[in-house]
Amino acid sequence: MDDIRRKLALIDKQLAGGTAFQKQIIGTAPLFLAATGLIVGILIQNTADWPVGLWLTLLALCAAGTLVSFVIQKESGLPAVPAYTALICFACLGGIRLASFYQAKPNDIRNLVTDERKLATIRGLIITEPYVNTNPQWAFARFKPTDPTSSFYLKISQVQTLDGWAKATGTVRVQVDEPVRDLKVGDYVEAYCWLDRFKEPTNPGQFNTARYLARRNVFIAASVKSRDGIRWLKGHRVGVLTRVRTKVRETAVQALLGSPVPEGPSEGLLQALLLGYRRNIDSDTYQAFRKTGLLHFISLSGMHLGILMGIIYWLCKAVGLLKRARAIICIIAMCIFLLIVPPRAPILRVAIICFVFCVSLFFRRHSNPLNTLSLAAIILLLMRPTNLFEAGWQLSFAAVLGLLLFCKRIHFFLYEKITGLPWHKKAPKTRPFFCINSRPGPDLLTLFSTCLTAWLCGAGILLYHFYTINPLTCIWTVIAFPFVAGILIIGFLKIILSFLLPTVAWALGVVVTALAYLLIFIVKLIAQLDVSHILVGHVPLALIILYYCLIFFVAFVYLRRSLLKKAICATMAMSLIFFLGVTK
Repeated sequence: MDDIRRKLALIDKQLAGGTAFQKQIIGTAPLFLAATGLIVGILIQNTADWPVGLWLTLLALCAAGTLVSFVIQKESGLPAVPAYTALICFACLGGIRLASFYQAKPNDIRNLVTDERKLATIRGLIITEPYVNTNPQWAFARFKPTDPTSSFYLKISQVQTLDGWAKATGTVRVQVDEPVRDLKVGDYVEAYCWLDRFKEPTNPGQFNTARYLARRNVFIAASVKSRDGIRWLKGHRVGVLTRVRTKVRETAVQALLGSPVPEGPSEGLLQALLLGYRRNIDSDTYQAFRKTGLLHFISLSGMHLGILMGIIYWLCKAVGLLKRARAIICIIAMCIFLLIVPPRAPILRVAIICFVFCVSLFFRRHSNPLNTLSLAAIILLLMRPTNLFEAGWQLSFAAVLGLLLFCKRIHFFLYEKITGLPWHKKAPKTRPFFCINSRPGPDLLTLFSTCLTAWLCGAGILLYHFYTINPLTCIWTVIAFPFVAGILIIGFLKIILSFLLPTVAWALGVVVTALAYLLIFIVKLIAQLDVSHILVGHVPLALIILYYCLIFFVAFVYLRRSLLKKAICATMAMSLIFFLGVTK
């Protein structure tokens, strides 16, 4: 009877079509259409560059249409009409936001520099930590030794002119031809430099630095010959938030490492895994993580903040706090964590999701994961619409969306293929596959299904941006995950207990350092196999779209004739393999 009911439910789902979509998306996750509209508007504006006046006219028409749709909904019972008019409204909002993002003020620094470089004296606030680049991966470093250089971003406030100092706005990327170690975030400095615009790449396949920085509203490079060309100015009051961030970050680094600066490869890895700062990872370790496709572990994501929130929630529960009190403490801890880590898109995305979850606990409501993810996308795109074009933002949201849509399907599919039983039936303990004793399958199979889903959803983005395929990443992730999870759990506990139980924190520090050394050894060993990194080359966007169309076709398109669906899938897959083979 159970099999008959499931088949009948599947037939009803196939026949429902648009009605099922309206109930599942419009009814439970209305913000999904709003986020989709915002993305569409940003893409249209990026391609067509429409004037803001046109977008405002369309927005006014759509707003009027939305009001009319509410009347139509009451009379005809069509809940989809307001949802799709809201989608169009958010598309107009996305176009307006991208146009305003690129619009420069009259005194913007980019208006002062045309095609020729200019000698100038500027004043501004350092907004990023100076990075010392030793060029460890430069192919010709052994033939032409070069001195280390430094770079940081400077928020302009004044430019010296013939009439004196004039107010200016904008951000420039400062390049100093020697190491700069005495400057930090929040310093107000004066620089004597050459100002020039970033140039487009001259070689095919070369990284387009100008386009990358333009999406961050950085168009001007400031070249300084030596550290003597930068003068620290006294009397400028640093913002309260900057001072708090600096103090909290220094305290966290001291609690984790016992010193303000990492002293070895393991400590550099710990700082990256727990605090999000990757600049102190040695070159060999970084390349090993990149080659094996495990670079996502040293980029703060939902797993990192999720483990931290889980630890804090468990500690609050252990002392007997109620759910509302736990939610408030988790929100406070999350705010402190955001003061420590760099404000990148993946961590901001998971912070918004965690905040919504804690608020739902406080008000005793259930949150919809897809709706919460859509809210995070809307907030981040309104903050900076060019996030949409960055690989980190795309990978973060594609992986989470894929986990919501495909993870259970892949897990149940693997379970049925391995055990030979339907996913809803328990496998007896006599089965040889890891003593399967529960319906969803073992933890190892769950972990592998999660890794495989994330890899499938991110493979196209990685191929488009970085020209590489890492087919064994899901396997390497399963191997490395226990060590990463152990480092995160013990490391966060060490930071928390360093203020309460210093001796226990010291003992935890010994354990977490040993785990970091072991993780580095395992990742480097895997990287030496040289079978998990395939360099393909630049592929057209149409090929990436075909790849994701194949995934969604397999998962969501139902055809009465299964042979026809298999033929279509095989044709799409062979087309992908053929074009990738030609490109390779």
